[in-house]
Amino acid sequence: MKKYLIFFILFIGCKDNIPDDVTPVDNTPEDLCPKCIWHDEFNGGELDSDNWNYELGYGGSGWGNDEWQEYTNKNVGIGDGDLIIYARKESSNLGKRDGSITSSRITTQGKYQFGPGTRVEARIKAPWGQGIWPAFWSLGVNFPDVGWPACGEYDILEIVGANPLSDDKNKTVHSTNHWKHTDGNHAMYGNSKTLEIPLSSDYNIYELIWTNDKMETKINGVIFHVIDIKSGVINETFTKPFFFILNVAVGGNWPGPPNDETQFPQKMHVDYIRVYPN
Repeated sequence: MKKYLIFFILFIGCKDNIPDDVTPVDNTPEDLCPKCIWHDEFNGGELDSDNWNYELGYGGSGWGNDEWQEYTNKNVGIGDGDLIIYARKESSNLGKRDGSITSSRITTQGKYQFGPGTRVEARIKAPWGQGIWPAFWSLGVNFPDVGWPACGEYDILEIVGANPLSDDKNKTVHSTNHWKHTDGNHAMYGNSKTLEIPLSSDYNIYELIWTNDKMETKINGVIFHVIDIKSGVINETFTKPFFFILNVAVGGNWPGPPNDETQFPQKMHVDYIRVYPN
């Protein structure tokens, strides 16, 4: 998931809109993850402004990917112990960057960063459908200074949906590294894994294990992406701190546009994100 200079970040100061189909959970336990360095269980009544920012609008050229949706601060709900990001159809006709599709994109930029020596775990139930592009990913904290891809990008989870639900694209998770090659061009390396059932059918556990030597991604305990980061520009890029991003894009260069069969609203459920020492 790219990658466009963040022109505007809205810090969360007011209570989020909680849709009618979720119930707030107000009894947040004091210590659900005693071994965690950082975590968000999404058990309160609103998004935690100490952890998260909203990114708003269309970004430059659709956030660098020709995405269709407008990001707002009204497409996030906290309820039933989950963070829920909604991609919504706002009018009868679907159009590119015309207000007909809204969603949300949130980051921990300036509030939490992580790096080598950590294990990240997230429990997520994905959306699906043609043009639907959910992601749990990260950028280097030097992004505002050096831009993309020099800052580095690590995608823990990306899904490019399709119709019908049984299409293998809805069962396939992608994990990818992006960086700037020594010749100045964009470099990338990634892998994917296809499950037997759609990733929207139930929650799955996604993990990033990050050491000084390698980064690896797991789904439900199974490794499907590993990259060696011991030397060269890859080492320089991926031994620095990163921040988290969660979003549901609609349309764009990779998934293609939504169509009349794409069902709205689509929902990305995040039960928790936990960061452990590794």
